[in-house]
Amino acid sequence: MPETSVIKPDFEFKSQILGRGAHDLTSCYQCGTCSIVCPISNPENPFPRKEMVWVQWGLTDLAMSNSSIWACHDCAICTAYCPREAQPALVMAALREYSIEHYAVPRVMGRMLGEAKFLPILFAIPALIFGAVLAGIGNLTALPDGPVVFSKFMPIVFVEVIFMAAIGLSMTGAVAGGMRYWRAMNLRMVGNRGPVRLLPTLWTILRHRKFRRCADDLPGTRESPRTPFARTHLLAFYGFLGLVVTTTSVGIGIYAFGYLTPWPIWHPVKILGNLSGVAVIIALLIFGYRRITAKTKAGESTYSDWLFLDILLLTTLTGFLAQGLRLVGVGGAIAYPTYFVHLMFVFFLLVYIPYSKFAHIVYRTVAMLYDAATENRESVPPPAQAA
Repeated sequence: MPETSVIKPDFEFKSQILGRGAHDLTSCYQCGTCSIVCPISNPENPFPRKEMVWVQWGLTDLAMSNSSIWACHDCAICTAYCPREAQPALVMAALREYSIEHYAVPRVMGRMLGEAKFLPILFAIPALIFGAVLAGIGNLTALPDGPVVFSKFMPIVFVEVIFMAAIGLSMTGAVAGGMRYWRAMNLRMVGNRGPVRLLPTLWTILRHRKFRRCADDLPGTRESPRTPFARTHLLAFYGFLGLVVTTTSVGIGIYAFGYLTPWPIWHPVKILGNLSGVAVIIALLIFGYRRITAKTKAGESTYSDWLFLDILLLTTLTGFLAQGLRLVGVGGAIAYPTYFVHLMFVFFLLVYIPYSKFAHIVYRTVAMLYDAATENRESVPPPAQAA
């Protein structure tokens, strides 16, 4: 006699997914159209059809221990072709948002980044840290005299120590969350896992190969509600990467060669940073415009979506504003507070990476590494909880 198990639906999980922008799940009748039209879905791991039924039944373990929620690149082709207008892309987006909190270490940080009521606390942390430094060196109430030099207001050594310590803790959380996700997926694997293919996966990411498939390998003539997508993301990706390279180069210049800031505007590193900043702003404006104009077809963007876009945009804009105020010779009463606000946004953006939508850097990479290591292997669900 075959074994039987009792499925215990997690109604709180289902409620959470619906509360994160997912559409009415009763619209889906499992026709499979979404998996067929998806440019990157495959027979071994078809999505988002199975995710739709998992959420309908409240099967948290299955939904959270699968690589497909992050293998999905949110092109929304499935939504464009769904005959029932069930909007499966919104369900996948809600699952990704939920998984960030689910795997967050500590989990409370994932919750704080997902709810607007915690925003004052999240900004108060960097404000208190940088404010304490300024109070300690006497610059909180008396700004430096003379030309605006940000290192006189906030010495670079303090900035470096604060960010290195905070980002170190953040990266520890990112690694812990990624490992939890990896272990959860391993529980469903049959057979032996292959070697981790790190370099080929990174090359796929740098080339945005799967993003391009979402944009180019279309099943028909219907237009996705989320276009343009791949090229815009590529612009944001390399723009942000350019900003990281710029910041790293400045640190190397200061500590390895004693080349103190401010550097001239025509310096190659400065040029790279400014061009990268412009690229990020252009990409974010396109993303924002797309979210506003496509909300009737693609659904309302969530708080987490807008928080990520807004923080990245404000980080870049305040950086340009601080630089511009210094170059035009505006007094420190305006330039230094602007720089202080910029540091707060940088802290928010980088230190909270594992807990905001920026965590897709962690979880999508882990999912892609897992898929590459388990290619052509089947998976089975974990044992169901017995009644």
